[in-house]
Amino acid sequence: MAPPHPAFAAFRKMSYVWVDGQAFEPIGDSLDHWLTYLGGNGARLAWLDVAGGEEVCRVIRSDGDETWRIVWNGGIFMLHGSEETGPPRRRETDVPAMAVHLHDAVHAELEADATDVRRSALERALEILASAGDGEEVSDVAWPYFVLPDGSTTASRRLIAAASAAWPETSAAADPDAKPPRGEGCVDAALDAIAAAVNSAATPEPVE
Repeated sequence: MAPPHPAFAAFRKMSYVWVDGQAFEPIGDSLDHWLTYLGGNGARLAWLDVAGGEEVCRVIRSDGDETWRIVWNGGIFMLHGSEETGPPRRRETDVPAMAVHLHDAVHAELEADATDVRRSALERALEILASAGDGEEVSDVAWPYFVLPDGSTTASRRLIAAASAAWPETSAAADPDAKPPRGEGCVDAALDAIAAAVNSAATPEPVE
């Protein structure tokens, strides 16, 4: 199997900044620093929200909520956090429903005459979804199988692996334009599936 996706190494080295009005509080340049910061602030739950045309991380604290958004800053991605003042957001965790949704979306893209390279990736996604286990035996990348925490269900691991296989190939280098646009092929279904798999592993315990 291939090594971990380079994008995950980039995510771990992203700069994390808390934004309070016009004030910026640097947190650090690693995922570990960010998680320590969240834990120190009393974070109880972190989950992905891909609705509404943007991908953000919502964090629920004992004293309020916050939202973290990816920002491109001239050569480096940053994660900016700020207080959330909007209405409550829906946290999608229905893994079986998202598996069906992804399956149907992948089939639709295949029927729309996908190119040979793309067709191979989509067929691999279907093979993973059809697996009795987590699909690792038919996957060509390793990283989907360790991005979820210990104790995550086989169905969640299978779903995130299938969604990763169905995701259109992009450059591993930092590039604000590398993200496939919404509405193309099964991009939206893959995003929904990834969010459901990640969110299904969340518990109301403090972030360590």
